[in-house]
Amino acid sequence: MAEYVDFQVPKFLMLDDGDYLVTVEPKVKAAMGRDFSVYRSEPYFLEVMPKGIDKARSLERLLQTIGLAREEMIACGDGYNDLTMINYAGLGVAMENAVLPVRKAADYITASNNEDGVGLVVEKFMLS
Repeated sequence: MAEYVDFQVPKFLMLDDGDYLVTVEPKVKAAMGRDFSVYRSEPYFLEVMPKGIDKARSLERLLQTIGLAREEMIACGDGYNDLTMINYAGLGVAMENAVLPVRKAADYITASNNEDGVGLVVEKFMLS
């Protein structure tokens, strides 16, 4: 693979059965966790990215650009890769169908993706 990848890789994605990735994730973290963020974005996805590249950091840069504070931000998510931004935002919102760690970290839980959960958050916290 090294002979074909002659460019910087922003993200490595492993795709497999969720039960198998449960056993693989700690091994990948042990081998790469010092320099890379390793997490499951879906039960069947294991993502490996350089440390410091995550949704919270990206939103932090956006807020700096537009001149807002994190307390003024609402972040909605459902997957493991949303956990950093749920923790970072002034109001972290989990979708009803979110994975358990996201639901536990959230300040508020809205309806599922299929039931217009983000729209309900906009109506409740921004338009009311």
